[in-house]
Amino acid sequence: MTSPTAARRRPEGRYDPPSRLAARLLAVLMTVLLLALVAAVGNLIYRGTGGDDVEARVLTFSAQGDDMRMELEVSKPSGSRAYCVVRSRTREGVEVGREVVVVDAVGTPQDTVRLTHVLATSGRPATAEAGRCSASPISLPVPGVTPEP
Repeated sequence: MTSPTAARRRPEGRYDPPSRLAARLLAVLMTVLLLALVAAVGNLIYRGTGGDDVEARVLTFSAQGDDMRMELEVSKPSGSRAYCVVRSRTREGVEVGREVVVVDAVGTPQDTVRLTHVLATSGRPATAEAGRCSASPISLPVPGVTPEP
């Protein structure tokens, strides 16, 4: 008969521990795939939110009755037009005016354009803001109208 310890022994080489190299390669591959997926989703989000090289800022603003006079500085690619949404709000934060301003309609070679715009408002304006800008035309939603899919 065999001794009790001999019956419990496993054959040599049959039940060796798994290779750590395969586990490491799998972990590296999964990490690379995850990073590629995050980069692709980030790129889609960036493009979807207007990844144009057009930016605007309000330099000065002043209320003139029910109108808001604002001086804007817009950075854009030279030779192109820019379309920027500007708006005005009351002290309480209620929006009283919004419109799209076409900047540099003739597409001059300047990279930075300064302009003065007067925004008609429906109430007493207190602040002026430059919103989204794009090198492509922007359309504003019509209040009370649901866009068709």
